[in-house]
Amino acid sequence: MKFDGLIGNNGVKKTLEKPFHAYIIHGPKGSGKHTLEKILTASFVCESDEKPCGKCSQCKKYLSGNHVDVMYIPTDIKVGILREKLKDASYLPNEAEHRVFVFYEAEKLTPACQNALLKIVEEPPSHAVFIFLTENTGAILSTLRSRCEMIAMEPVDDREIYKYLLRPEFSKISDEQKKAAVAFSGGYIGAACSFLSNEKSELLVKCDRFARAIINNRMDEALRIASFKDRNELVLFTDELYSYFTVHLRSLKSGNVDGLNSEIQSLGPDRLALLCIKLASLKDKMKFNVNVSLFSTALIAECQSICQNDQIS
Repeated sequence: MKFDGLIGNNGVKKTLEKPFHAYIIHGPKGSGKHTLEKILTASFVCESDEKPCGKCSQCKKYLSGNHVDVMYIPTDIKVGILREKLKDASYLPNEAEHRVFVFYEAEKLTPACQNALLKIVEEPPSHAVFIFLTENTGAILSTLRSRCEMIAMEPVDDREIYKYLLRPEFSKISDEQKKAAVAFSGGYIGAACSFLSNEKSELLVKCDRFARAIINNRMDEALRIASFKDRNELVLFTDELYSYFTVHLRSLKSGNVDGLNSEIQSLGPDRLALLCIKLASLKDKMKFNVNVSLFSTALIAECQSICQNDQIS
């Protein structure tokens, strides 16, 4: 199988040397799940010996988005409608060698839908292939996971990501921005590209503003930023804030601090490490029912205490 466009992921490529009938491709946003799915799907409909060739009639139909043997199933589908669609799996493909069923955001499939998939995924016709993409394998029933080849997208070396960002399409972006994108990518090229295309999450921007406010003792601003009424919003913000400080701590320890917030770096490794420890503890406690207002206040107070403590070197 050819893996044009998929950088790194040597373990994934080795696993896919042996074809299977069902795959769960998992990894965070920007990790290359969709790139791999497109390669896999194209390879199953390609009629060339070297798959996917991108040139044969089957590849061209797939690339145009008009291949009748490739079905993208919405994950908000009702179980009755899903069962009807799965009947197509028993029919021979119209044109290609395989009939491929793709499920984006598979974690959103209801338990009833996942149970409806079990028999066909366990004992599929030889021409049927199932591909599930997810950021959360825990939301996939273990009975369905056990019937699939689990494909975990692998982080790419920072040097490979930086090299990718030297392509002509990124020529107008400063080197400092590219290095910041690498730092916040988590090892994933798609995440780095999103960072540079101004798609970095509002949460990341909020974390940056929050951290600056805490460091400069602007508590009114910190309160405005991190006062939440919704538990999910508080959980997401705490997760992102933990990642934010972790990136700065990791970069400070490696000595590669280009493109990152110098004010945050000025906290030093000890304060950053304490912030990460405290946020990890708060994240654990938020697995249970909590008073959102009190937890928001506690989050701010803990961060302020660490950032403003001159006794921490």
